[in-house]
Amino acid sequence: MKILSMTATFGKLSQQTLTLEQGLNIIEAPNEWGKSTWCSFIIAMLYGIDTGSRTKAGFLADKEHYAPWSGAPMSGSMNILWNGREITIQRQNKGRTPLGEVKAFETQTGLPVPELSVPAPGQVLLGVERSVFTRAGFLRLAEMPVTEDESLRRRLNELVTTGDESGASDALAQKLRDLKNKCRFNKKGLLPEAEAELVDLEQKLQHFDALKRQISSIHQRQKELEEQSRLLENHKQALEYAENLQYAQKLAAAQVSCETAAKDLSEAEAACQGLPEEGTLREHMARAEQLRENRDTLHTKAQLLPPLPQMPVSEPAFQGKDGETAAQEAQLDSKVLTQLQNDLKKPIPLIISGFVFVLGLVYLCLAKNLPAQIGAGVLLLCGIVLAVIGVRKQSKLKKQIADLLAKYRGLPANQWETAAQAYAAAQQAYQNTLSARQTELEELNRKLEENNAALASLTGGQSVAQFEESCRKQLHSFTLLQEKRRALLQAEEVLQALSGAGKQVSPPQFADVCTESAQETSHRLAEIAAERQQLHQRLGQYQGQMHTLGQEEALLTQKERVKTRIAALEKYYCALVRAQEALQQATQELQRRFAPRISQRAQALFARLTGNRYQRLSLCQDLSLEAGAEGENILRSALWRSDGTVDQLYLALRLAVAEELTPDAPLVLDDALVRFDDTRLSAALQILEEEAAQKQVILFTCQSREQKIQEKRQ
Repeated sequence: MKILSMTATFGKLSQQTLTLEQGLNIIEAPNEWGKSTWCSFIIAMLYGIDTGSRTKAGFLADKEHYAPWSGAPMSGSMNILWNGREITIQRQNKGRTPLGEVKAFETQTGLPVPELSVPAPGQVLLGVERSVFTRAGFLRLAEMPVTEDESLRRRLNELVTTGDESGASDALAQKLRDLKNKCRFNKKGLLPEAEAELVDLEQKLQHFDALKRQISSIHQRQKELEEQSRLLENHKQALEYAENLQYAQKLAAAQVSCETAAKDLSEAEAACQGLPEEGTLREHMARAEQLRENRDTLHTKAQLLPPLPQMPVSEPAFQGKDGETAAQEAQLDSKVLTQLQNDLKKPIPLIISGFVFVLGLVYLCLAKNLPAQIGAGVLLLCGIVLAVIGVRKQSKLKKQIADLLAKYRGLPANQWETAAQAYAAAQQAYQNTLSARQTELEELNRKLEENNAALASLTGGQSVAQFEESCRKQLHSFTLLQEKRRALLQAEEVLQALSGAGKQVSPPQFADVCTESAQETSHRLAEIAAERQQLHQRLGQYQGQMHTLGQEEALLTQKERVKTRIAALEKYYCALVRAQEALQQATQELQRRFAPRISQRAQALFARLTGNRYQRLSLCQDLSLEAGAEGENILRSALWRSDGTVDQLYLALRLAVAEELTPDAPLVLDDALVRFDDTRLSAALQILEEEAAQKQVILFTCQSREQKIQEKRQ
């Protein structure tokens, strides 16, 4: 089979097409171009998506890993050349199964190809299962080592047989496993069932023996209880006989006790005559207690009242005045002060007097005759008089201002009204608080007087303690009366019981050896009767369980039959184990037969890849490899080699396995040669070219060395 082209909507690929040739295809592309995606697409087209795989920590299932990034449904097509026919295989989603619908048809004619329209057409095209193809001709750098697989092992076994692919050995191995599992698989199978049946029978027999022992023990206990009951019944009769002899003495004593109780009751009734009723006394005591508690509560409230408020401290200017008067007076004084200060700022009389005085001096200096001098003198005198008047007025204003300021004791004038208002507010608060305190105190005094009056009315002028003590004494008289009544009633009941208890009692049947009292005897007889009843019930239960278990002889017979069957099954199981061991040895022998054939071809390829440095190679049963280099005396596992050498070692093994198992399948390599040096890379490319002559080879690489080597070789 050869792939001609592929078109994919798969992961990052969105309707992208890749065209291939029949020989060696070297596809060089950078990282994240989609090389690994194309490789996974080839597997998906040939074998489908593993829907059973689940995403977990560190691993992403293919159905999620390769869901198209574009959001479109997953789909793809592959044009192949198979048996001389050009065929197209198409896949698309089927319900919730990605790529679950497969359609195959001839590319030119469109005629369907039914044998390829199956979920895994790769098995028809390549002749191998998915795991065989991925472990043989499908190489990825991270998956170079060939791991062990059941399908691969079976194919390799078929390789060294006569070509029979019927899988008879596998069928025989499966048949042996089925027969062995039928005999025993963990806790299931014929053997575990027979063993469980044997255990059940042994448990039933053990239970049967235990029941017999329990029944025997019950019979023994019943005999003991019967003897104890006979002795106690005789002791009870002896006690009754002795008690009957004392009956007359007890009856006389009961009559005396009844008469004494009647006398005491009469005295108690006489003591209670004239007293208030018992209920009334209790009500009076409760009422006195309530009134006393109320009085104490009122006293406590009165003591807890805060003291009366103190008169608020005020400015001297406001003393003896109410708040409203002080506020009005402060407002008026503030206005008067403002007016006086404004008048003080007007020095008009002094200015006029100065002007007149200056004018008189001028006239006096200019006067040349007596009349003019007299007029000038008059002006001077007027100026002096006006000055005196102005000075006196200024002094008066200053005195008035000083008096107002002294009245408020240095308080700034702009705060007079504020201080007066604060004084008025404080006075109002004081009056309100004082009124509330007085009202509360008056209410408490009123309640206290009412409570005291009610208490005095109830006690008749006595103290509460004296009143309560008197009530208690009277109640005690009623208590004694009740006690005397009960004593008389009990005495009458005893007398009545003794009067009706007289009867003839026979002496005991045999000598009494018991020492229990009458009450202890009755209690013990009741216990014995209850135990005998329980034993009877248990005996019935045990007998019923024995009936359910069946006959002991039948159980023993059945146990022997089961033991015989177990012995036969164990013999059969051992034979199956030996047959499996023989078959496994034969299978291992087959593996030893195909190992040289594969390892010889892998050794030849590995020698070419390493320039004949490694001439010895061994393939182990688990498909791991050991190799020896020139000059080394022993073979070493791949763990001893460099990463590049390990890649070359497993490339040789895969090519050898692919030549044998998948000769017609394409050889796909995904960055499988990146760790090869140039010399070994050239050798690997030469081997791949030789392989390409027989089958299609597809090499995906992220480096350009392969192309350069090919160009040099051409």
